[in-house]
Amino acid sequence: MPHNKKRPYKISLISTHGTGKTTLCYEVAAELKKRGLKVKVFSEIAASAFEQGIPINESTTLPAQMYIMMQHITEELRGALRNYQVVVCDRSVFDNLVYLERRCGENKMLREFLKAYAETFPYDVIYKLPMVGELMEDGIRDAKSHEFQQDIFDRLNALLGEFNIDHRTLPPPTTELRKEWADLIVNETLEALGYPVPAHQKEKAAV
Repeated sequence: MPHNKKRPYKISLISTHGTGKTTLCYEVAAELKKRGLKVKVFSEIAASAFEQGIPINESTTLPAQMYIMMQHITEELRGALRNYQVVVCDRSVFDNLVYLERRCGENKMLREFLKAYAETFPYDVIYKLPMVGELMEDGIRDAKSHEFQQDIFDRLNALLGEFNIDHRTLPPPTTELRKEWADLIVNETLEALGYPVPAHQKEKAAV
């Protein structure tokens, strides 16, 4: 979808837990800020919910997961209201739905609502991180259950297909720090917004 410059350029990083989304969000935001862009970034809402004693993971409930979902939507909308140029989202509304449905079953009302929300306030680009390497411990999600991690990944892929959601899967990383992912996203964002991309940066992202 062509970017409408009257609203922020909205990026979402999606995947199952433990794949490095939060770290990548802040790396991308930092690089864009260095280039003079006004950027809003927010980390996964489940983290702050967990700190408030709200149940997540396998013990989550419908009210808990809806709270997380609505807080996520609030942060996305705040980015538009505050006139940021770029909003970098750790997850999307669709990630939240798969965690909810794993625990609470399919929810047709929320499915229809999220479809309409995403059409009204679209993501300009959704990047999906692949499952590579060891599950990263973040103190929030269950880092011991690979079944949980894989099931969320599979459910997310199924939902993306069912809803026909445009997204890009990031290529397997070639370095341990996965900096090529940040370079790729930063360069594509600059190009989409009409900012110059240094030649050496283009070469690095293409490697």
